[in-house]
Parts: sequence; C-alpha cells; structure tokens
Amino acid sequence: MQLQSKNHLRRRGATLTNQGSRKLNQAKAQLEIEQNFKRYTLEDLSEKTGLTPNTLSKVFNCSIGVDKRTLECCFHAFNMTLLKDDYFYIEPHQDNLAEIGLMSQAEACVCIEPICDSCSNVGQTHKMERFSKRRHRTPDNLYPRLTTTPGGQIPLDSFFYIDRPILESLCYEAIQQPGALLNIRASKQMGKTSLMTRILAYSETLGDRTVSVNLQLANDEILQNLDRFLKWFCARVSKQLDLPNQIANFWDNSLGSKSNATDYFQDVILTNLDRGVSSRENSPLVIAIDELNQLFAYSDIANEFLQLLRTWSEQAKEDNADINPWHKLRLVTIHSTEILMPPSIALSLLNTGLVIELPEFTPAQVQDLAYRYEQEIAAPQTQRLIALLGGHPYRLQLAFFSLQQQIITLEELLENSAIAAAIYADHLEQQWWNLQRYPDLLRSFTEIVRQSSPVDCEAVQASQLHKMGLVHFHDMKARLACELFRPFFCDRLR
Repeated sequence: MQLQSKNHLRRRGATLTNQGSRKLNQAKAQLEIEQNFKRYTLEDLSEKTGLTPNTLSKVFNCSIGVDKRTLECCFHAFNMTLLKDDYFYIEPHQDNLAEIGLMSQAEACVCIEPICDSCSNVGQTHKMERFSKRRHRTPDNLYPRLTTTPGGQIPLDSFFYIDRPILESLCYEAIQQPGALLNIRASKQMGKTSLMTRILAYSETLGDRTVSVNLQLANDEILQNLDRFLKWFCARVSKQLDLPNQIANFWDNSLGSKSNATDYFQDVILTNLDRGVSSRENSPLVIAIDELNQLFAYSDIANEFLQLLRTWSEQAKEDNADINPWHKLRLVTIHSTEILMPPSIALSLLNTGLVIELPEFTPAQVQDLAYRYEQEIAAPQTQRLIALLGGHPYRLQLAFFSLQQQIITLEELLENSAIAAAIYADHLEQQWWNLQRYPDLLRSFTEIVRQSSPVDCEAVQASQLHKMGLVHFHDMKARLACELFRPFFCDRLR
C-alpha cells in the first residue's frame, strides 16, 4: 500500500514530450494562420477547452506537471488524440522551469524547438526530455534567486522569463517563411528585446544565420544621412557575419544609396552567406533591427529605410528560390511606442508583415511570476496588484524582486505607500520625462489622472497616451494604466 502511494505521487504530474508539444503548438499555430493570424489568448483558448487560463499556461509553457486528463482535453479541443508518446510523468518537486534557470545559454538555445515537423532538425531534443535526464536537484536548489535589480533584456537562460506561448508560436512560425517581416512593438520594458532574442535563438536551432543590429549604436550624424546610414547598416551586418567589408570598393554614387545597399546585400552578403561556415547550404539569414524608433526623429530617412525593408521582403517572396538569393532573408524590427511617430512617416510602412503588439501579462501570468519569486499571492491580491501596477512586466518583476528581498511587504506595496514610490522612483521619472516631450497631451492626461473613473477622451490623444503606456483606451474612454501613477502625476501636474 505504501509503495502504491509513492508510485501515485511520482506519477501525478504529466507534461508534454517533444512530439506532443510540437503537435499541440502546430495545431494552434495552424488555427491562427487560418484565422488570418488572429492571436488566440489564453482566455480564448479557455473558452475553447473549458480549462482555466492558469492551467493552459502550465500546459503550453511545460512549466508544471498537470493531470493527464488536462492534456487529453487540450488535444481534443484541436481534434487530436493524446498518444502515449505525447506525454510523460515527471518526478515530484522537479520543476522544469527551475531547470531553465539553471541551464547554460547554449542549452537554452537548443531547447527551443521548431513548430513544424517539416522544419525539425534531426537530433533536436525537447526541453522536457532533456530536463528529465538531468540530475535530480534538491528542493533548496529549485528556486534560483535574482541577485540584481530587474531591468533590461531577460537572458535566454533566465528562470524569470514569462513565456507568451501563443504569441511566440506565431513569431516562430512566421520567421520560417522567405521574406518574413515581423514588426514587434510596445512601450519600454514590455519584453520586446527579450522576445527578439528568443526568435533569433529559435532560428539558430533551425540552422539559420542571425544578426542583431541596434540602432542606438548609430551616431546622430549617421542617422540623419541616408547614404551614411545604409553604409553603416551594411557594415554592421557584414561584421556580425564575419564577411569582409567591401563597401568602399562596391559603392557606386551614381546609382543612389538604396540601389547600392540592395546590390551589396545581394552580391556580397546573401551570395557569400554560406562560405566558410559549417551551417547547411542556403542557410536563411534573420536580421533583427532593434530600437528602430531611433530613426523617427529623421522622418525622411525612416520612410526610405522602411520602404527598402519592404522591397527586400517582397523580393524574397519571388519564385525560383534556387536562383533567388533574397529567398534567404527574414527581417524583424523592434520599436518603442512611447516615442511617438511623426505624421510625416507613412504608417503603412510600419504595418507591413506580421505586427506583434506585446500585451500586458494576464492574471495567470502574474501568478506564474509570483510563483517563480516564491511569493504566495491569492487571486484577490493578484487583482489588486494588477490594479496597482497593470500587467506591465518590468513593474511586476521589480515588485516581486522587492518582496523576495524583503525591501517592502505586500501590504505596503498594495497600499501604494511611500516605500513603493521610492522603489519605482526612476521608472516614474522616466514616464514623466516621456510625457513632457508632448505638451499637447498634458491637458487630456491631467483630466484622466484626476478622475478615478474612465474619462471621455479624443481618440487621437488617447491613442497616443495608450502607446506611451500611460492609459488604457476602450470605447472612446480612457483610464489611467495603473494606480501607481496617480499620486506621482497628481503631484507633478498640479
């Protein structure tokens, strides 16, 4: 009887294998593609499956073992049957999310698996199968602690990264297509660069070459001149691919800078992409362009560059892949929306391809993050925390870090106390600095701050404030994005 009890305990948590996870993600991604890339949130899938968003998060994240019947229910919702090889039971207390935090970056890259069977690499190992073979860790080692204040990009191997499984599956599916152009946008500290890093890591598992270009590295005198900027861009890509810089000999001033850049990419970068490397022939090239908003101050340059990216994307979609070097190209752009785009920049150029607007965390994701910081927070407290901080990833990371380090108590935080204001002082000052750049928005925002209920607001201004992360806008009414802002801005706007 005792043996049976132990066996039952050991087999109470089931999670998906490589095959099972791939089948489920592929079915979900296919449904989203059929619905014209409509994102299915956890709440949408909750209605489809009858499972709670929190449970679905565990299934798709493979974060915690669930009951086998839960996995069967998920498969049944997509007209599939859960097979024996689709799942396995994990040992008690052996949480795979903790294992992610203890893996090296190289291992984390290997663990990001393709969605489509046709794109899978032989020898790739699903993260849960790898985890199950790793040595058993004692409970004391299960919860890594963050030793530095949260902020900036979350490393690939971080235990504290919260997956957005539906959104990420869309990106992983799209980036495999020739001429892919992904546009990732959100206000600061919402996780844009962290998602970009994971898209690049996923692409590398497929054998792709990857390049990340941060426009913050370009001086103003470069950004305000199209010819200098495109030379700089080509040089940065060449350098990261270990290709010789042939710009000086290649550039023909009589052709114009966009033609020169196009010819340089085709004849120098894409044609020589596979030389001297061990990757497979005709490896795709994924280029991620971070901080695209650095160009917004120079609208003429921004328009020209965005038009060029769209042209390259269209060239990559042309037939005859065997003789079309552009077929290898995939592009990702990232920009911060609190840097408002001047009207002289064509909005259509930024809406080309797959647009990914990062949402705030759901209550299920907030509770998942609390769990990783070893914080036991009930559902009502979670709702109060979201009212205070919104679902903003950085504000929540900083809150749970401060609770874990005993800098503040939960009640002090939820009361929006002076201690809470001190913890978020830099963040609040940054929001105030951003707002002061747009004085025409101050009057509308002042009224929103002073009203506890939603306020009728002109659509253009409310939309701009929403992009800055300051308000939520629905049915022509705007309300403050989080209560943390209210005392601070009431003081500043007096």
